[in-house]
Amino acid sequence: MRSKTKKRIIAFIMALIILMTVVYVFYGKNWLAEQQYIQRQKNSEFLKNELMQKMLDIEKQSQEVLNEILNLSYDIDLFQKQQIELEKTDERIFQVNLEQKPYFDYKSIYLISSDQLFVLTKDLERIKWEKQFEEGLIDIELLDANRILVLTKQKKAICLNRDTGKELWVKQLKTLPIVKDNLIFQISLNKFKQLDRSIILMFSENEIELIENINGTSLVVYNAENKIDHLSDFDILEKCIYFIEGNKISKLIFNVKS
Repeated sequence: MRSKTKKRIIAFIMALIILMTVVYVFYGKNWLAEQQYIQRQKNSEFLKNELMQKMLDIEKQSQEVLNEILNLSYDIDLFQKQQIELEKTDERIFQVNLEQKPYFDYKSIYLISSDQLFVLTKDLERIKWEKQFEEGLIDIELLDANRILVLTKQKKAICLNRDTGKELWVKQLKTLPIVKDNLIFQISLNKFKQLDRSIILMFSENEIELIENINGTSLVVYNAENKIDHLSDFDILEKCIYFIEGNKISKLIFNVKS
Protein backbone atom coordinates (compact mmCIF):
# COMPACT_ATOMS: atom_id res chain seq x y z
CA MET A 1 0.00 0.00 0.00
CA ARG A 2 2.76 2.36 0.96
CA SER A 3 4.62 1.41 -2.21
CA LYS A 4 1.61 2.34 -4.39
CA THR A 5 1.19 5.68 -2.58
CA LYS A 6 4.87 6.41 -2.99
CA LYS A 7 4.70 5.64 -6.70
CA ARG A 8 1.69 7.93 -7.11
CA ILE A 9 3.51 10.77 -5.36
CA ILE A 10 6.57 10.26 -7.55
CA ALA A 11 4.37 10.13 -10.69
CA PHE A 12 2.60 13.34 -9.63
CA ILE A 13 5.93 15.10 -9.05
CA MET A 14 7.27 13.94 -12.40
CA ALA A 15 4.10 15.08 -14.17
CA LEU A 16 4.37 18.46 -12.43
CA ILE A 17 8.00 18.79 -13.48
CA ILE A 18 7.11 17.90 -17.08
CA LEU A 19 4.26 20.41 -17.05
CA MET A 20 6.51 23.16 -15.67
CA THR A 21 9.11 22.31 -18.29
CA VAL A 22 6.55 22.59 -21.08
CA VAL A 23 5.27 25.93 -19.70
CA TYR A 24 8.84 27.27 -19.50
CA VAL A 25 9.64 26.17 -23.05
CA PHE A 26 6.53 27.78 -24.54
CA TYR A 27 6.09 30.76 -22.23
CA GLY A 28 8.85 31.21 -19.69
CA LYS A 29 11.69 31.33 -22.19
CA ASN A 30 9.88 33.97 -24.27
CA TRP A 31 9.06 35.95 -21.13
CA LEU A 32 12.69 35.93 -20.03
CA ALA A 33 13.84 36.89 -23.50
CA GLU A 34 11.31 39.72 -23.55
CA GLN A 35 12.45 41.00 -20.16
CA GLN A 36 16.07 40.88 -21.31
CA TYR A 37 15.16 42.83 -24.47
CA ILE A 38 13.27 45.44 -22.44
CA GLN A 39 16.20 45.86 -20.10
CA ARG A 40 18.62 46.26 -23.03
CA GLN A 41 16.32 48.94 -24.50
CA LYS A 42 16.21 50.75 -21.19
CA ASN A 43 20.00 50.65 -20.92
CA SER A 44 20.34 51.88 -24.51
CA GLU A 45 17.88 54.74 -23.95
CA PHE A 46 19.67 55.65 -20.73
CA LEU A 47 23.02 55.82 -22.49
CA LYS A 48 21.52 57.83 -25.37
CA ASN A 49 19.93 60.30 -22.98
CA GLU A 50 23.10 60.65 -20.98
CA LEU A 51 25.21 61.21 -24.09
CA MET A 52 22.66 63.65 -25.54
CA GLN A 53 22.55 65.64 -22.29
CA LYS A 54 26.35 65.82 -22.20
CA MET A 55 26.40 67.00 -25.83
CA LEU A 56 23.79 69.67 -25.06
CA ASP A 57 25.79 70.82 -22.05
CA ILE A 58 28.96 71.04 -24.14
CA GLU A 59 27.09 72.91 -26.91
CA LYS A 60 25.65 75.37 -24.39
CA GLN A 61 29.08 76.01 -22.87
CA SER A 62 30.63 76.42 -26.32
CA GLN A 63 27.91 78.86 -27.37
CA GLU A 64 28.40 80.90 -24.20
CA VAL A 65 32.15 81.11 -24.90
CA LEU A 66 31.48 82.05 -28.54
CA ASN A 67 29.04 84.77 -27.50
CA GLU A 68 31.60 86.18 -25.07
CA ILE A 69 34.24 86.25 -27.80
CA LEU A 70 31.86 87.94 -30.27
CA ASN A 71 30.77 90.54 -27.74
CA LEU A 72 34.39 91.22 -26.81
CA SER A 73 35.39 91.62 -30.46
CA TYR A 74 32.58 94.10 -31.02
CA ASP A 75 33.51 96.06 -27.91
CA ILE A 76 37.11 96.46 -29.07
CA ASP A 77 37.23 99.01 -31.89
CA LEU A 78 40.36 97.78 -33.63
CA PHE A 79 38.74 98.30 -37.03
CA GLN A 80 36.26 100.86 -38.20
CA LYS A 81 32.77 99.42 -38.18
CA GLN A 82 30.75 99.23 -41.35
CA GLN A 83 28.20 102.00 -41.93
CA ILE A 84 24.80 101.42 -43.51
CA GLU A 85 22.60 104.17 -44.91
CA LEU A 86 18.96 103.80 -45.97
CA GLU A 87 18.05 105.95 -48.97
CA LYS A 88 14.63 106.26 -50.55
CA THR A 89 15.19 106.39 -54.32
CA ASP A 90 11.78 105.79 -55.94
CA GLU A 91 8.12 106.00 -55.07
CA ARG A 92 4.77 105.67 -56.79
CA ILE A 93 1.29 106.83 -55.73
CA PHE A 94 -1.88 104.94 -56.63
CA GLN A 95 -5.52 106.01 -56.63
CA VAL A 96 -6.38 103.19 -54.20
CA ASN A 97 -4.85 101.91 -50.97
CA LEU A 98 -2.45 98.98 -51.18
CA GLU A 99 -3.57 96.31 -48.75
CA GLN A 100 -0.81 93.70 -48.53
CA LYS A 101 2.98 93.64 -48.49
CA PRO A 102 4.82 93.95 -51.82
CA TYR A 103 5.99 90.74 -53.48
CA PHE A 104 8.75 90.66 -56.09
CA ASP A 105 10.77 88.44 -58.37
CA TYR A 106 13.85 89.25 -60.44
CA LYS A 107 11.99 91.57 -62.81
CA SER A 108 8.66 92.75 -61.32
CA ILE A 109 6.84 93.91 -58.20
CA TYR A 110 3.33 92.63 -57.39
CA LEU A 111 0.78 94.65 -55.39
CA ILE A 112 -2.88 94.25 -54.52
CA SER A 113 -5.60 96.71 -53.55
CA SER A 114 -9.13 95.78 -52.50
CA ASP A 115 -9.96 94.11 -55.84
CA GLN A 116 -7.02 94.88 -58.16
CA LEU A 117 -3.64 93.36 -58.90
CA PHE A 118 -0.83 95.64 -60.12
CA VAL A 119 2.44 94.46 -61.68
CA LEU A 120 5.20 97.08 -61.80
CA THR A 121 8.75 97.39 -63.04
CA LYS A 122 11.25 97.37 -60.18
CA ASP A 123 12.05 101.06 -60.59
CA LEU A 124 8.33 101.71 -59.90
CA GLU A 125 8.06 103.83 -63.06
CA ARG A 126 5.76 101.66 -65.18
CA ILE A 127 2.77 99.41 -64.60
CA LYS A 128 3.38 96.36 -66.80
CA TRP A 129 -0.19 95.10 -66.44
CA GLU A 130 -3.07 95.24 -64.02
CA LYS A 131 -6.16 93.12 -63.48
CA GLN A 132 -9.55 93.89 -61.97
CA PHE A 133 -11.38 91.13 -60.08
CA GLU A 134 -15.07 90.74 -59.31
CA GLU A 135 -14.16 89.62 -55.78
CA GLY A 136 -12.14 91.28 -53.03
CA LEU A 137 -8.50 90.17 -52.70
CA ILE A 138 -6.72 89.17 -49.51
CA ASP A 139 -3.27 87.97 -50.59
CA ILE A 140 -1.00 86.78 -53.40
CA GLU A 141 1.74 84.18 -53.64
CA LEU A 142 4.45 83.76 -56.28
CA LEU A 143 4.63 80.21 -57.62
CA ASP A 144 7.03 78.23 -59.80
CA ALA A 145 6.60 78.02 -63.57
CA ASN A 146 6.17 81.82 -63.86
CA ARG A 147 2.81 81.83 -62.09
CA ILE A 148 1.14 83.92 -59.38
CA LEU A 149 -1.66 82.78 -57.09
CA VAL A 150 -4.36 85.30 -56.11
CA LEU A 151 -6.51 84.55 -53.04
CA THR A 152 -9.94 86.15 -52.80
CA LYS A 153 -12.34 86.87 -49.94
CA GLN A 154 -14.80 84.41 -51.49
CA LYS A 155 -12.31 81.58 -50.81
CA LYS A 156 -11.02 81.22 -54.34
CA ALA A 157 -7.47 80.59 -55.50
CA ILE A 158 -6.92 82.05 -58.98
CA CYS A 159 -3.70 81.17 -60.80
CA LEU A 160 -2.36 83.65 -63.37
CA ASN A 161 0.60 83.92 -65.71
CA ARG A 162 3.07 86.46 -64.24
CA ASP A 163 3.97 88.06 -67.56
CA THR A 164 0.50 88.55 -69.01
CA GLY A 165 -2.07 88.10 -66.23
CA LYS A 166 -3.81 85.38 -68.22
CA GLU A 167 -5.98 83.16 -66.02
CA LEU A 168 -4.74 79.55 -65.91
CA TRP A 169 -7.00 77.88 -63.36
CA VAL A 170 -9.38 78.54 -60.45
CA LYS A 171 -9.90 76.44 -57.31
CA GLN A 172 -12.50 76.85 -54.57
CA LEU A 173 -10.92 76.76 -51.09
CA LYS A 174 -12.50 75.44 -47.90
CA THR A 175 -11.06 78.11 -45.61
CA LEU A 176 -9.33 81.47 -45.91
CA PRO A 177 -5.59 81.62 -45.12
CA ILE A 178 -4.30 83.76 -42.28
CA VAL A 179 -2.32 86.71 -43.65
CA LYS A 180 0.27 88.38 -41.44
CA ASP A 181 3.21 90.67 -42.15
CA ASN A 182 6.58 90.00 -40.57
CA LEU A 183 7.38 92.87 -38.22
CA ILE A 184 10.95 91.66 -37.85
CA PHE A 185 13.35 89.54 -39.92
CA GLN A 186 17.07 88.95 -40.37
CA ILE A 187 19.20 89.93 -43.36
CA SER A 188 22.02 87.40 -43.20
CA LEU A 189 25.47 87.41 -44.73
CA ASN A 190 24.59 84.73 -47.25
CA LYS A 191 21.86 87.03 -48.60
CA PHE A 192 23.81 90.28 -48.65
CA LYS A 193 27.53 89.67 -49.23
CA GLN A 194 28.51 93.31 -48.69
CA LEU A 195 27.65 93.12 -45.01
CA ASP A 196 30.34 92.30 -42.45
CA ARG A 197 27.74 90.78 -40.08
CA SER A 198 24.11 89.73 -40.15
CA ILE A 199 21.60 92.42 -39.22
CA ILE A 200 18.00 92.51 -38.01
CA LEU A 201 15.34 94.69 -39.63
CA MET A 202 12.22 95.74 -37.76
CA PHE A 203 9.49 98.30 -38.36
CA SER A 204 6.73 99.93 -36.35
CA GLU A 205 4.54 102.99 -36.96
CA ASN A 206 6.67 105.21 -39.24
CA GLU A 207 10.13 103.80 -38.43
CA ILE A 208 12.37 101.21 -40.06
CA GLU A 209 15.36 100.26 -37.92
CA LEU A 210 18.43 98.09 -38.51
CA ILE A 211 20.16 96.56 -35.49
CA GLU A 212 23.14 94.25 -34.96
CA ASN A 213 22.19 90.66 -34.19
CA ILE A 214 25.18 90.22 -31.83
CA ASN A 215 24.55 92.90 -29.24
CA GLY A 216 21.38 94.69 -30.38
CA THR A 217 23.10 97.98 -31.18
CA SER A 218 21.05 100.27 -33.42
CA LEU A 219 22.77 100.90 -36.77
CA VAL A 220 20.36 103.23 -38.53
CA VAL A 221 16.75 104.40 -38.29
CA TYR A 222 14.68 105.55 -41.26
CA ASN A 223 11.67 107.76 -40.56
CA ALA A 224 8.87 107.58 -43.11
CA GLU A 225 6.50 110.46 -43.83
CA ASN A 226 3.43 108.48 -42.77
CA LYS A 227 2.53 105.28 -40.95
CA ILE A 228 4.11 102.22 -42.59
CA ASP A 229 1.41 99.66 -43.36
CA HIS A 230 3.41 96.90 -45.05
CA LEU A 231 7.03 95.96 -45.65
CA SER A 232 8.50 93.59 -48.23
CA ASP A 233 11.23 91.01 -47.76
CA PHE A 234 14.80 91.99 -48.62
CA ASP A 235 15.42 92.17 -52.39
CA ILE A 236 18.85 90.62 -52.94
CA LEU A 237 19.17 91.83 -56.54
CA GLU A 238 18.19 95.45 -55.90
CA LYS A 239 19.73 95.57 -52.38
CA CYS A 240 16.55 97.16 -51.07
CA ILE A 241 13.18 96.76 -49.41
CA TYR A 242 9.81 98.15 -50.51
CA PHE A 243 7.34 99.65 -48.05
CA ILE A 244 3.77 100.84 -48.33
CA GLU A 245 2.15 103.90 -46.77
CA GLY A 246 -1.54 103.84 -47.61
CA ASN A 247 -1.68 104.32 -51.39
CA LYS A 248 2.06 104.83 -51.90
CA ILE A 249 4.91 102.36 -52.44
CA SER A 250 8.53 103.41 -51.88
CA LYS A 251 11.89 101.80 -52.56
CA LEU A 252 14.54 101.94 -49.81
CA ILE A 253 18.09 101.22 -50.92
CA PHE A 254 20.80 99.86 -48.55
CA ASN A 255 24.05 101.79 -49.08
CA VAL A 256 26.92 100.00 -47.35
CA LYS A 257 30.07 101.96 -46.57
CA SER A 258 33.15 100.42 -45.01
